[in-house]
Amino acid sequence: MYWTIGVIFFLGPLLQFMTRSRPCNAVTSGAWRWLVSLLWVALASIAAHAQNTVLEVIPLRYRMAQEIIPIIQPMLAREGSVSGFQGQLVVRTTPANLEEIKRILASLDTAPRQLLITVRQDAEAGRSRSTAEVSGSVGGDHGRVTVPGSQDPRGGNVVLREGDDSVRLQVLEGTGSQSDRDTQSVRVMEGREAFVRIGQSVPVRERQVQRSVVGGRVVEQVVETTQYRDAATGFYVLPRVSGDRVTLDISTQRESLSRPVQGGVNVQSMVTNVSGRLGEWMEIGGIGQDASGQQSVLLGRTTSASRSSGRVLVKVEEVR
Repeated sequence: MYWTIGVIFFLGPLLQFMTRSRPCNAVTSGAWRWLVSLLWVALASIAAHAQNTVLEVIPLRYRMAQEIIPIIQPMLAREGSVSGFQGQLVVRTTPANLEEIKRILASLDTAPRQLLITVRQDAEAGRSRSTAEVSGSVGGDHGRVTVPGSQDPRGGNVVLREGDDSVRLQVLEGTGSQSDRDTQSVRVMEGREAFVRIGQSVPVRERQVQRSVVGGRVVEQVVETTQYRDAATGFYVLPRVSGDRVTLDISTQRESLSRPVQGGVNVQSMVTNVSGRLGEWMEIGGIGQDASGQQSVLLGRTTSASRSSGRVLVKVEEVR
């Protein structure tokens, strides 16, 4: 709007000067009159354009300008424009289009819904071990054969004896299981991002050998240092609500310290996009792992198996 006013103020005096100035040559005079007429038409068009557009600053109550502008832009008149400034919309368009934009804003600029997002990360692990072996000592006048056993007092044992001969049969069965559950919740407005992360830092001692040359000799020195390893659990989420359904951009992470490896960290992470109903649990993914092994010795065998699984569920509730 302001640039059109500037053009009008510039072209007005210029056209008045050109109208009063007439070239003496007849051919040049005709072209001059044609140019002056063309400029008067352009000035009238610019003036009419300036009169047909209005500029208005519209304050936003609940929504951010960057949320509203992509929705409003396709609905503007051809000569219209929209921009954001400090929680306000600056709209330049025709009066009729401006009224339409205001009606659309009335339905868009409403209080966002408050949501409670809960993420549950479950982990289960199971182990089983089975051992069967025969040991003992059997002999006669010409020699004796001895098969040593594991000397493990656990499990079931059957011992057969006759004189100096003895045979021992041992069967050992063992199972174990472990389960863990982490639940986290966060409140957030629809259309806004949220991030939750909790955990612990565990000190891990490390030993390093440093070598240096002293007096022409290589000297080794053992240096102990302490490093901290983080083990955290959390999630990032961006919810969008339409009616009673919600769409989530979500990423989760679950870390735990590894017992077999000092300083090691087990990591389980997931990134996905899901949709479901408000108030219902949605399973967004799972992880499973199975391992088995077998070891054979003289007159014995040991089998072992391990299983680990995990799943991640999320629920979104509206908070009134």
